[in-house]
Amino acid sequence: LGLLGSVCAEYSLTDASWNSERTVLTGSLASLAAPENPYSANLPSLTLTFTVVDSSTSRVHVTSADSPRWEIPTEIVGAGPDAPPVVSIDEADFSLSYTSSPFTFAVSNADGSTAFNSSTSFHFGDQYLELGTSLSSSDKLFGLGEKSRSTGSVIPPGTTTTMWARDMAAAVFDTNLYASHPFFLSLSDSGAASGAFLRNSNGLDVEYSDAGDSLTFKALGGVVDLFVFTGPEPADVARQFQGVVGTPTLQPYWALGFHQCRYGYKNLQEAADVVKGYADAGIPLDIAWLDIDYMNLWLDFTYDEVNFPSSDVKAFVDGLHADNQKFVPIVDPGILAVDPSWDWVQDYGAFVSGIEMDVFVKDLTGEYPYLGQVWPGPVHFPDWFHPNATEFWTTQLKNWHDVAEFDGIWVDMNEVSNFCTGQVCQNTDPANCPTHQVDTQTQCCLSCTDIDEGNPLDNPKYLIGNDVGVNDDGQPSPINTKTIPASAKHFGDLSEYDVHNLHGTMEAKVTSDALESIRGGRRSFVLSRSSFPGHGNHASHWTGDNAATWDDLRRSIVTVNDFALFGISMVGADICGFIGDSNEELCARWIEVGAFHPFSRNHNTYGAAPQELYRWDSVAEASRRALGMRYQILPHLYTLMYKANADGDLVSNYLWTIFPADASTHSVDAQFMLGDGILVSPVLEEGAREVEAYFPAGKWYNLFTMESIESSGETVTLSAELEEVNVHVRGGKIVPTQAGGLTTVDVQASDYSIIVALCGQEENCASTGELFVDDGESVEVTDFLHVDYVATSSSFSSTVSEASYATKNLVASVKVLGVSDITIVTVNGGDWDKFEQDGEVLTVMLEGISVSDSFTLTYD
Repeated sequence: LGLLGSVCAEYSLTDASWNSERTVLTGSLASLAAPENPYSANLPSLTLTFTVVDSSTSRVHVTSADSPRWEIPTEIVGAGPDAPPVVSIDEADFSLSYTSSPFTFAVSNADGSTAFNSSTSFHFGDQYLELGTSLSSSDKLFGLGEKSRSTGSVIPPGTTTTMWARDMAAAVFDTNLYASHPFFLSLSDSGAASGAFLRNSNGLDVEYSDAGDSLTFKALGGVVDLFVFTGPEPADVARQFQGVVGTPTLQPYWALGFHQCRYGYKNLQEAADVVKGYADAGIPLDIAWLDIDYMNLWLDFTYDEVNFPSSDVKAFVDGLHADNQKFVPIVDPGILAVDPSWDWVQDYGAFVSGIEMDVFVKDLTGEYPYLGQVWPGPVHFPDWFHPNATEFWTTQLKNWHDVAEFDGIWVDMNEVSNFCTGQVCQNTDPANCPTHQVDTQTQCCLSCTDIDEGNPLDNPKYLIGNDVGVNDDGQPSPINTKTIPASAKHFGDLSEYDVHNLHGTMEAKVTSDALESIRGGRRSFVLSRSSFPGHGNHASHWTGDNAATWDDLRRSIVTVNDFALFGISMVGADICGFIGDSNEELCARWIEVGAFHPFSRNHNTYGAAPQELYRWDSVAEASRRALGMRYQILPHLYTLMYKANADGDLVSNYLWTIFPADASTHSVDAQFMLGDGILVSPVLEEGAREVEAYFPAGKWYNLFTMESIESSGETVTLSAELEEVNVHVRGGKIVPTQAGGLTTVDVQASDYSIIVALCGQEENCASTGELFVDDGESVEVTDFLHVDYVATSSSFSSTVSEASYATKNLVASVKVLGVSDITIVTVNGGDWDKFEQDGEVLTVMLEGISVSDSFTLTYD
């Protein structure tokens, strides 16, 4: 935990040389005499490879010269394009410098500032790697997760971020949570940005110095595989990072609708009544979820035939589908380990198949499946590295899908969570283990022991800060606490020690592939709690078990935007809060935030008061307004999701990713943007009926009222009654919308209205926007519609660049914001009299023009 400070072991570089294209530098590193390292002996010989990945990205790879070491396979986490552009170091927008003895390296930005400089520390031992960089103390630091930060989006100096995935509620601030994301972004006051990603799955601490002038990665093993991104703007750094790990998968269109779940539905009728409640209240709902309540004694791939009879679940799901809605159930990774003495379960297919196919993680002996405990009781865990794992998992899901055709899967507890701790566990009291009682089921009932107390994998000398911030004494917990022990074995003689942080992403990938196969090539929807860089390629994420508090509401904006930086576009928080009883005001304000996050779901826990959005009149009205606007802008949101997949653009944004040169945005984390054009300024304080919102320079239009604000870069006090949220579109942007509805299918069937937000008079710019439309579900996007929009103070054009996807939707109107006293309008060169002027808003009503037709308007 950094108790001894940084260990500055030294190496010398020899035989350094560039290849003929000057894209790759290789060399040998030999250990010099150095201070004794108390954590791990220095490896004597290393190999260095420096690669120019592209004009803005470099890679530094260091590993042992004497023996193979664990590093992440590229099929699990990307390491850049297979055929990167050939850019020499002389052509790159960055420079490399190094010293030979002692060895240090520095990657500098085009302006000469430092992107990464290793002169602060470098050590390479078997179970301890240390790599540091100097930083400018005036820069702000972002990223590094997963953690609910009480301090907000900016990481304060003196912070240690620990990365060891574990089952700890997101409601607990300032400690390591479900995921590992060793990526940071540094932002200067001028708006210049750079960043780095350590492609290492071992447990690690990332220490940010008290002075804010250095940052140090301290990993428990693996290799140094460092990618440095030189921006120069934050959005560039995000794209460069995704150029390495991959861009987010394109979600099915329906997944952008509103989702409803809770843990604690007593029976299927209660869940069905909730669906009806939304319809009766006129609140949009696309997806109904079931938590573990539906399971027979918490067994995966089963239904409780008393309270959730499988035949009734099938009828329920068929009814959802008939109403153009979807169904998503939960699945946990633990498979019940059946004891032969039990008469309440035998022939449990998932257990039988798992044993026969030998797909479970083994204990440290390598002979027996590791026995842990999760909701079903004693369980084994699938080994996602096993070549049979995909077939095993797909078969279980397929057999279950044959009972009731779910549309997506929610994978939870996949850090992996374990209610017990120990190298080897046994069920010595099968008559009472499991208890089958919800209040005792989470208490370990196995007998667990450490049969090799000195095992170095379970007891590394360097203690990462696991659980720090939770323990009263401030000391770290062993890495084996409430998870699979680090000495457990995976296929190929891999250790849990090395692959622990990959579990969630690997399960998500296998589940996604299985769903695409089961559902006939349609896009999968997978929601996963644990994640790692590259996770967005396969699945979405929610921020975990938050609480029904105003602090948790505020932190949700930060976590969602952090995960956007981590390359996961489909992310959101449990609306109204998961833990504890929510209340009317909090729930109303939370839907006004969550309605504009990419993933929008209401969810709460067992025993808490119901919080479906129709339970209070004010919350229902706030929901109809906020979700109503979400559903109207779905064409824009789906286009943003497409651009995230195609180009690595961010869907949810901090203001500074869009306005980096405006230093006033750098600490704003109570507002957020969708894409670069829509600003959400919610109320986050109890009792408030107005909000202080910062508006970067330019003209902004309220999407509900169309009233405008001309800002020079200032904070404005906005009225915000309980049922109201302030959402503004930026001048210079064009947003395609459709009529709202209660489902996404309703929206897709409606005609379009194009909102044109003109720039302010001082800006002298054109407004631009685009629209992407496809069938919303095909994995391979071959047929689609793409439209580019451009507008000035006197004209608007819609230009179709691709129309291979046929659609019958019309453009009902074009609404131009920011023009006055219009008396003449033309459509495609002909005079047009169907328009209305209301203040600064010109509405042109169109007839017979398809969204897939190019057309022009003029107005004067």
